[in-house]
Amino acid sequence: MSSRGLSGFLAAQHRELDQLMEDADNACGTPQGAATFARFREAMEHHLEIEERVLFPEFAQRAGPGGPLVVMRQEHDAIRNLLASGQDGRGGECHALFDTMTVLVSQHHLKEENVLYPLSDTLLQDRVDGLLAAMREAPVGHE
Repeated sequence: MSSRGLSGFLAAQHRELDQLMEDADNACGTPQGAATFARFREAMEHHLEIEERVLFPEFAQRAGPGGPLVVMRQEHDAIRNLLASGQDGRGGECHALFDTMTVLVSQHHLKEENVLYPLSDTLLQDRVDGLLAAMREAPVGHE
């Protein structure tokens, strides 16, 4: 079994996302704003996708579809809606978007890291290596 487990792998992605989000916020209104926002959006979408396509189905199979998954899916939708409202990261509302995004994403990550991921490590301990492999191999972008 991997020593980092699901929690370690996914929390490391959170730290990367936090940095990309900060970079995108800092680039608001600059010539690099659109490209920096696009990098953040793509990384966030990829993270949400691997949770929804790899982690959530396995978690639901062991724990049922309710519980923390209901909240996680609702928050994923809220994050996606904010990302969509951001257009290309160049508009005058860019910093306001990231103020809201930072609060939402920070709270979401805390819930995942303190509730969902530890539960996943326990419930899915016999599947960790396969799940980590599937997450690492997940294609970037939507299908």
